[in-house]
Amino acid sequence: MFSFSVNFRSKKVLHGLFCLGIAAFALCLLLFNIRLDEHLTPANLAGFQTLYIPFFGNKAFSSKVSDTWLTLPKKLSPVKKSVQERWKELGNLSDYECVAWRQTQKCTPDGLLEPKYNSSCDSSISRGVSGYCEIRHRGSGTILRVLEMHCRSLRIRVKIKCSDFKLYLGYGPPALKYVHDTPKNAFGMCPTLQDGGIMRGSEKRENTTETAIHPRDGIAIVIHGRVLESVYASVRSLRLMGCELPIELWYKPQELDPAVHPILVKLLRTGLVANITIRAIEDQRFKRFYTKFYAVYYSNFQRVLLLDADNFAVRDPTYLFKSDIFGKTGAIFWPDFWHSRKSIFNIHPESFVWDVLDLDYVDMFEQESGQVLIDRCRHHRALDTLMYYGLHAHVLEKTRIVWGDKDLFRFAWMKSNSTFYMIKRPPGSAGLKLSDHDLFCGVTIVQYDMHNEILFLHRNQEKFSPKKYGYIWHHIQEFYPTKVGASLADYIVRGANGGKYYPQFRRCFGKDADYKGIFTVKSIRQYHFAFLENQLIDFLLEIIPITTLVPHDSRQRGQIRSEKRDS
Repeated sequence: MFSFSVNFRSKKVLHGLFCLGIAAFALCLLLFNIRLDEHLTPANLAGFQTLYIPFFGNKAFSSKVSDTWLTLPKKLSPVKKSVQERWKELGNLSDYECVAWRQTQKCTPDGLLEPKYNSSCDSSISRGVSGYCEIRHRGSGTILRVLEMHCRSLRIRVKIKCSDFKLYLGYGPPALKYVHDTPKNAFGMCPTLQDGGIMRGSEKRENTTETAIHPRDGIAIVIHGRVLESVYASVRSLRLMGCELPIELWYKPQELDPAVHPILVKLLRTGLVANITIRAIEDQRFKRFYTKFYAVYYSNFQRVLLLDADNFAVRDPTYLFKSDIFGKTGAIFWPDFWHSRKSIFNIHPESFVWDVLDLDYVDMFEQESGQVLIDRCRHHRALDTLMYYGLHAHVLEKTRIVWGDKDLFRFAWMKSNSTFYMIKRPPGSAGLKLSDHDLFCGVTIVQYDMHNEILFLHRNQEKFSPKKYGYIWHHIQEFYPTKVGASLADYIVRGANGGKYYPQFRRCFGKDADYKGIFTVKSIRQYHFAFLENQLIDFLLEIIPITTLVPHDSRQRGQIRSEKRDS
């Protein structure tokens, strides 16, 4: 009897504990669903005044149960000398001459020397070796180590030489002193203080005369011949959503003639879209990606939302200008898929990028520049630095330390010690999921606002064209970890070709498989913007004769279109 009593009581206790555990778990899930961004608390980075950028050393300071879902991994520490230490040791670069390349063991410049692999200053150094360039002060004979290399410091197919140490180490410092144009020419619309400085924050005074000539807020888009279909659809969509912000379209006269191109004529001269202007990029030194820098620098708007032509807002983005975050920092940037633990662009603590740009390593997400929001009057100094990068891109392109303009906005802000806010929630993907099992292909970057609500769909992989316009936004994949022990470290996506399941796509981005518990994949029909792609394609049909259209997937187009209209 006694034995039975003990077992019975034990079972009751275990049952009670089990029920309590279930209740606690349910409470955690409830609190988790209330607000995603409560767990990504703002942080200040030492060394410059950047505010609120989520990086992997960040800690959740709140003791709320809902703050425990996201345990950030240990911060990755710098492995290179700080900028301050480097220049305190170096002094003037012109006082030094190159001695040799010294190769080391174990993929670190601090490893034991391998004398048999030492080479001259003109020998090529590539990925996969470690070591450093040895230089000597011409006056004192002091020997120093520079351009310290780990095995992963350089990207594949990039080669450098120690003899070019002055080129690489001398690239970053001038960016901070560079002034591209006079404030009167580039920032004449900005209210000024009595001492001639640029006004900031609450000190701004409304100049009604200038505001009439130069609207305070607006959108800028750089265009060229291959994106005009996307531009037309984007502008028409913005106006349909009720967005009344003035829009600047920037073009290169050598590439387009707005007076004769039928799409631009329809957009600009028929009165179809109000408050839109066309502006020329006069400086021929700015090419490709870097034309975006020119557009921001010379925009007539005091505060500008720069959008890529293939980036589509799911609702009127005007509220971004009115946000407290933008008021505090004067710049909002958006994260890319990649970070120091998973980067296809080789940006991590050991990267050569920190040497060339003369920056201290920061553990944070990379930037996706399909959308940037900038208060030009507050950040003229950072914009000058940005223009330096655009005009001196030969070193960036030779070393492939960055991809186009992608990260140069945040690097310019970091270099100039300027404030910016990086959106907290990592991007999602829009694309397709197989109907019979969980295999996802993302072909559009999904970006959020500061409230974790979807705001932009950047169709960067499958751009609209007269011969490619089919429906690709069937599903949305979002980072939403519910698995026990999940953290920001689980945000790992990849880029791969479509393979046998998605042969129509050159590249797929996102978490393609095994994503449950970390990512959600939902039908586009569950979102308020389910008809957006439908509307965009309808706008395309306004400008392209139907007989010239070749659907992206003609076998599916009619079925998908019908399903979307009926849902």
